[in-house]
Amino acid sequence: MKDIDNHGYTTPTSIQAQAMPVALSGRDLLGCAETGSGKTAAFAVPMIQHCLAQPPVQRGDGPLALVLAPTRELAQQIEKEVKVFSASLESFRTAIVVGGTNISEQRSELRAGVDVVVATPGRFIDHLQQGNTSITRISFVVLDEADRMLDMGFEPQIREVMRNLSEKHQTLLFSATMPEEIEELAQEYLTKPVQVKVGKVSSPTANVTQTLEKVPESEKTDQLLALLVEEASRVEGTGHPFPLTIVFVERKVATDVASRGLDVSGVAHVINLDLPKSMEDYVHRIGRTGRAGSMGQSTSFYTDRDMFLVANIKKAISDAGSGNAVAFATGKTARRKEKEAAAAEKQARVASKSSIAGPTSVNIEDKYRFMFADSNNKKEGAADSAWDD
Repeated sequence: MKDIDNHGYTTPTSIQAQAMPVALSGRDLLGCAETGSGKTAAFAVPMIQHCLAQPPVQRGDGPLALVLAPTRELAQQIEKEVKVFSASLESFRTAIVVGGTNISEQRSELRAGVDVVVATPGRFIDHLQQGNTSITRISFVVLDEADRMLDMGFEPQIREVMRNLSEKHQTLLFSATMPEEIEELAQEYLTKPVQVKVGKVSSPTANVTQTLEKVPESEKTDQLLALLVEEASRVEGTGHPFPLTIVFVERKVATDVASRGLDVSGVAHVINLDLPKSMEDYVHRIGRTGRAGSMGQSTSFYTDRDMFLVANIKKAISDAGSGNAVAFATGKTARRKEKEAAAAEKQARVASKSSIAGPTSVNIEDKYRFMFADSNNKKEGAADSAWDD
C-alpha cells in the first residue's frame, strides 16, 4: 500500500477495479480495454503480491513471474512500473530481457535469481536456450498487448513458453483489441478465465477530439509547421507550457510499433502527418493522448489515397457523436480484408475518373508526335509502390 500511495494512486481505473480482485484471487483473466486505461498496474500489483507469497528465490532459480510484451519500449515501461510498486521491498528483484541491450548483463541478472522477468518473447527464448534461466518456478504469467505480439510474429515463441510451464500457474492476457487470433490463444492456454472488458473496445477513445484535414502531399510539412506555430501562439503569454505533441509519419513498420509501445504521460496532441493503413493502427496512434481519463486532441492529414480509411474514421466519429456503439474487426484477417477493400475502392475511384474524362482524340502532325508521351504508359512513382507494399 505504501508504494501505491507513493505512486499517487487514489482511485483505481475501471480495468484496475475489475481486474485486480480477479488476479488476486488466483483466477486466469482475459482483459480487454481501451489504450491508456491503466492495464499495467492492473496486473503489476497482483503479480507482486503473488511473488511475495512464494518461497524466496535462490541463486540459479528461474523467475516466479514472467511478463511478455511485444516491444523493448513497452517492456521498459512495464519494468519501470513494477519497480515503482515494489520500491519498498529490498529483496524484490526484477530483470528486463529485451534485444538491443547488453546480453551479458542480462545473463548475470538472470543467473543471480530474480522474482520477475519482463521480456520480449524472442530474447527470453534466447536466454532459455543458453541455460541462463528456466521456467520451472514460473507460476504467474502476463501476456501484455498480446494482439501486437501475434502481429509481430511472436506466436511460436509464446506457444513454446506456455506449453512448457508447470501445470499450476496463473495466466493474465491483456489486449487492447480482441481479434479471433487472441480468442483462440485464450481458449488454448487460459483455464476458465474471467473476462473483463472495459469501454468501447476496438474503437477510438471518446476522450480524443479528432480532426481530419485534406492536405496535398507537397504541403504537409508546411501545414505541420503552421499548426505547431498556431499552438505555440495560443499558449504564449498564458504561463502554460507548450502542449506535448507526438507526430506520426509513415515509415514502414516502425511508426505503428511505436503507436503501441509509447506510453508518454501528458501527451496533449497526436498529429498524423501520414495516416496509417488500417483503422486498428489509427486507433492506437490517437490513443497516445486522452489517457487515464484526461482529454486529448488528434489532427490527421490525408490525401486521395487515404479516402477508404478516412470514410471509416468519419463514420466512427459520427457514430460516437450520436451515442452509437463503435467497433470494428481487428487482427491479421481483418487487416487483410481491409486492405483488399481499400484496393477495390481505389480501383473503382480510378475507373470512375477515367469514364468521366472519356477518350480524347487529337490530331498531331507526325513531325511533332515525339513530343507527346503516351499517358497510358505512365509509371507509378516510388512513393506509390511503397504505399502498396
